[in-house]
Amino acid sequence: MGMVLRQSLMNTMYSYAGAVIGFINIIWLFPYVLEAEQFGLTRVMISISMIGAQVASLGMGNVTLRFFPRFRNREKRHFGFLFIAVVIPLAGFLLLSIAGWLFREPVVSFYTDESVLFGEYYKLLFPLLLFILYFHILECYIRSLFDTVAATFLQDILLRLLHTSLILVYYFDLIPFHTFMWLFVLAYAVQTLLLLAHIGIKRHLFIIPDFSGFTGDRVRSMADYALFATIGSVATIAFSNIDMIMLGGLTTLGETAIYAVSFYLASMIKIPSKGLIKISQPIIAEANNKNDLDTVSSIYSKSSINQLLVGGIIFILVWINLDHIYRFLPEEYHAGAYVFLFVGLAKLFEMTAGFNATIIRTSRWYRFDLYATLLLLALMIITNLIFIPIFGIVGAAMATALSILLQNSAAFFYIKYRFGIQPFSKATPVALLVLAAILAVSAAIPEVPVWILDLLIRSSVAAGLFVLAVVSLNISDDLRQFIRDTLRLFTGKR
Repeated sequence: MGMVLRQSLMNTMYSYAGAVIGFINIIWLFPYVLEAEQFGLTRVMISISMIGAQVASLGMGNVTLRFFPRFRNREKRHFGFLFIAVVIPLAGFLLLSIAGWLFREPVVSFYTDESVLFGEYYKLLFPLLLFILYFHILECYIRSLFDTVAATFLQDILLRLLHTSLILVYYFDLIPFHTFMWLFVLAYAVQTLLLLAHIGIKRHLFIIPDFSGFTGDRVRSMADYALFATIGSVATIAFSNIDMIMLGGLTTLGETAIYAVSFYLASMIKIPSKGLIKISQPIIAEANNKNDLDTVSSIYSKSSINQLLVGGIIFILVWINLDHIYRFLPEEYHAGAYVFLFVGLAKLFEMTAGFNATIIRTSRWYRFDLYATLLLLALMIITNLIFIPIFGIVGAAMATALSILLQNSAAFFYIKYRFGIQPFSKATPVALLVLAAILAVSAAIPEVPVWILDLLIRSSVAAGLFVLAVVSLNISDDLRQFIRDTLRLFTGKR
């Protein structure tokens, strides 16, 4: 896993740097500078555009990840694959835009009573969707070329810095909110154009059509996969965003903003997996194409234990310091503590389950992922409709947690049945016991009156115990070696 680890480390560094910027934006700047309704508007629009982009892509993102290895040939300019990957989503975007404009009244009316701002800025959904769509397509293309770092930098660093700049400009009354929203959307265009330029610099921008590599069997196979991939991708993205969208209609944009902040904190737990999965996905896809079960099983197992450990310590560090984190937020945002608890535990369970979705989606049994996701999406919509009116934002978190639990449990049993492999080992219960002990010890520390000292003491104890346990116990060879290498780097010892 040399290349996987190298690019994963770069991606992880960018992701964590981006998380710091995102933390400043979402935990401090946006809640204090924008009204809750304005902040909620940005979250709802992004969620809707994310789903719309998957619909418009017509499955080309997943088709690229699965089939591009068969076309990869620089001398033959990859048989013009990029041309197909760009043109087909354009047709999808045009069709979706027409539908979105024709049915704008019922869509807007869902939000009008409590979320008037949504109707005023509805038209901005179309350019936002377009920019997100093509960043997704280009990212899948460059990932298939085993280059994941540039896209991570643009998405996690540059885009967030652009948003930081915009919120500061708005704070100093240099632009009105209307202009802020337009520039907020155009920031997504910047990252997309820069990724396109990066592909050109790497000399993979082959947009001249060449259909010689698209044989009848390949086209039929790609079309069949694209149909299921479209539905599956839409369901997957909807699965991750439907709570935000439904909150905007069933409650208010203000409550959606409160939910978004705590949801963001919980999502930080998964940052380590983002870099690893980006580079692992094409490797798993290639291994599945070659029926190399040993490689699939190895990545599956390592992804589980490493993500459990790293995700677990991040969850602990946030949970024991949650009150201190909320000091940075207006009082109304403190209501999201239990949103973090439910969603955070669900995200940790998802990480512990390993790369199950990737294994299924890149195999010949990819249809299972579609059927399971559709059923669970329906369940999530139903549970949101039931829980949100009763429990508000906590109800949305409960619905999300339940759906994630069921989704990953179903994937676990299906992979066990079809592949005969599972991600857990003897190290898994040891890791769980270690994390439970760290949480118990760090939470039992008497509170220090000065909050910053309390935060530093609890965090230092938790982190110190974690490093000691990983280095001393045989839990994860990869993580133990990484910690040792890091310690040598700072101590200068060889």
